Amino acid sequence: METLKKLKANYIVEALVMIAIGAVLIFWTEASLIIMARALAVLLVFAGVVFVISYFFHKDKSIVMSGGFAMGIIIAAIGVWIFLKPDTFTDFIPKLFGVFILISGLMNLAQTISLVSYKYSLWWISLILAVGTVIMGAFLLFNPKDAKEIAVTIIGIFLVYDGLTNLWTISRVSKYAKRVNQELNAVDVEAVVEDVDKK
Repeated sequence: METLKKLKANYIVEALVMIAIGAVLIFWTEASLIIMARALAVLLVFAGVVFVISYFFHKDKSIVMSGGFAMGIIIAAIGVWIFLKPDTFTDFIPKLFGVFILISGLMNLAQTISLVSYKYSLWWISLILAVGTVIMGAFLLFNPKDAKEIAVTIIGIFLVYDGLTNLWTISRVSKYAKRVNQELNAVDVEAVVEDVDKK
């Protein structure tokens, strides 16, 4: 149960973050595109610089370290390119979010299996929601290039939807896992009482 409580807390935080990001994408679409691209650019430049600096701090200049040095320069260069030309990069954003949403949908399918194992009668609702999320992720990933603003608005809607479905699913899993645990504990207590009575 402790593990489930931690998972529930993580799921709730992730879901709320997705809803918040989705709302930003829906209401501030154009600004979101540039901000996302430049935020990623800064992260890439930072990661590249870390690789390069770590090369100079290691005495052992092995092939692996040299490869890390080269990789750092490439990553930093890509970051600079994205920062200077964010419009070019934003064409890839719908596909990146598509991958993220697709993975989230697959995780929801795993949660549905848990609901089935807990004998939750409405497990099929979770299945429908999970399949819907997978379809949305696949749509963003494989859909031909549309207007970026429309795609980002759709991403925002999908993220809000995904966050809400995650909240619903984890609330059901938590509720029925708790019920199953209570039933198991009740059976254990009854077994102990019967054993004592026999003695």
